[in-house]
Amino acid sequence: MTIDLADRAEKRAAFAALAGTLLLAEPGPALREHVAGVPTLAALASAATAVDFERIFLRSVQPYESVFRSDTAERGGAVALRVADTYDELGFDEHRTQRWRVAGPDHLGLELRAHAAVIALEAAAWRGERPDEAARHVETERRFFADHLAWWGQVALDALGEVATGTPYAPLVDEVSTFLAEEIDLLRPLPLLDTSQLPEVHALGAMGPSRLARHLLAPARSGIWLATQHIAVAAGALGFPWRPMDGRQNLTPLVAAAFDAGEIAELVTPWIELTRSTRASHLRRADEQPGAEVAWRHAAHLAEATLRRLETLGESALDARADDEIVVRIAGADVQTAVDMLRARGFSVDVLAETGD
Repeated sequence: MTIDLADRAEKRAAFAALAGTLLLAEPGPALREHVAGVPTLAALASAATAVDFERIFLRSVQPYESVFRSDTAERGGAVALRVADTYDELGFDEHRTQRWRVAGPDHLGLELRAHAAVIALEAAAWRGERPDEAARHVETERRFFADHLAWWGQVALDALGEVATGTPYAPLVDEVSTFLAEEIDLLRPLPLLDTSQLPEVHALGAMGPSRLARHLLAPARSGIWLATQHIAVAAGALGFPWRPMDGRQNLTPLVAAAFDAGEIAELVTPWIELTRSTRASHLRRADEQPGAEVAWRHAAHLAEATLRRLETLGESALDARADDEIVVRIAGADVQTAVDMLRARGFSVDVLAETGD
């Protein structure tokens, strides 16, 4: 029995380490030994695949936890720092010691390799007939998923899958997505998911074009991934300029132009079905993956709020004055009361920090 558990853990660790490497390293002959014996991934050993790597991972979808879990959808910040702190607790240091072409510790490839390192410890403990130690490592794996991968890994892989279709990276994305689903089913992180960190899902308040763009670009706010191809379709339908090299950050001037032209409702029409289908996907995942049900249902709630806003959006529903931002420090026991009052009166409130002073 112990040998079977060791074998299983070794296979899991080997795949997670390999997947992390292939997501991090540029394709080329240096990867030949990694993909040897894996026909579906053999093309990643060719330098010709580098153009796909750049388009998918560097320009289209940046697979960083901070991009998918921060309110700004920007790399780094507090989210990346939390990941780095977690690595220190695990004794994992590749984000410092290895020369990966990444811009932060919270890259999906690094998180997979950190997960692999812990699984390898579990395997060694099973192999050495130390079940108590193995159980502790399993709990560490469960905690890592509960704090990190269960919240964003498959969402990022869904986004990657759209742009990887028809490329040598499509099989890798599919296999990693399947692996994460299997890990969630195996580890069942649900009881450890920290729901206290979840922002409440409110009806969206007043918005101007800039605020709407920021909302749509941040999966942690909108519950959707608005990819460049989705933006290009909407821009093209209205005759707005959109070049193949334009990135998601170009959404802000696009929304502003549509607002000025009185065509906001027409611009967002293609995104309504995207939001509706994404919400349905989140709910399906909640049923299929009870180990991460909380994460999927929360994402579905976010998408539902976004859907309601998009369905009722027209020129009159946006107010450019709502893009003006005022930072107010509220202290004491009445913080939540003040926030609730502002939201009830139509203000869009972002709680940047809370204090009990």
